[in-house]
Amino acid sequence: MPVDASEHDESRAPDGTPWWELSIRPGTKKQRFGQECRLAAWLWFKKNVGDTFTMRELRAALGPDIAETSEHLNRRLRELRKCDWVIPSQRNDATLAQDEYRLETKGGRLWIDSERAKYEKFTPSARVRRFVMDRDGSRCKICGAGVDEEYPGEPGTKVRLTIGHLVPQERLRSRGVRDDMDNWRVECSRCNETVRDEAPDPEQYDEVLAGLKRLTSNEARELLAWMRKGERPRSKVDQAYDRARKLPHSDREALVDHLAKRVGEIS
Repeated sequence: MPVDASEHDESRAPDGTPWWELSIRPGTKKQRFGQECRLAAWLWFKKNVGDTFTMRELRAALGPDIAETSEHLNRRLRELRKCDWVIPSQRNDATLAQDEYRLETKGGRLWIDSERAKYEKFTPSARVRRFVMDRDGSRCKICGAGVDEEYPGEPGTKVRLTIGHLVPQERLRSRGVRDDMDNWRVECSRCNETVRDEAPDPEQYDEVLAGLKRLTSNEARELLAWMRKGERPRSKVDQAYDRARKLPHSDREALVDHLAKRVGEIS
């Protein structure tokens, strides 16, 4: 009967095996225990911050089933860096020898399910992408741009579409909420910039509905047409503004003066 070694030795799995020697994830029969998890565990328990190590050490420590190529292990180290581990090589630090690395910061304890989940991101399948694209009419739900169209005032620029989130996955995870299809939408590559992770959550249905009470019947009818079409029709003035708003500040002020003269505000 397996001994629950984890109660007195955190470096070992429930069956007493060191985490970095596992091949099958505890509690499962066939699910492989990832090499990033094994590598993180070995570094956490066997190396102190400031210690150095080599690829030969890694291969010896992680067992015979680890890939023999240095490039493969390099990829595993790069994956760790995405999980808050700081591991410079000679490329980053000339004081290190070739094939030598130094542990500067210990990051996520990936062998622990709850910690590993913090770094896992759901990637939509091809089927999910097709569904979202079809549902959203293959147009960016933020700016309305369609695939291969040109951005207003930028001849030669082509719109590229991708799939983005209404609420960032990291924010959902912090609340213990699972991602779902309603959280995915079509976005162009520009609107999909990561800076939007700081944007507030979108309004809820009841909040939007309350705002509709101020609309007249004609305004509600116009909004209904937009919602059914999935976009707001853009007038010549809308398109001109898209171009004008991207001008440098001094050019925008010059354009304001020009327009004021054109409409007779300035003689």
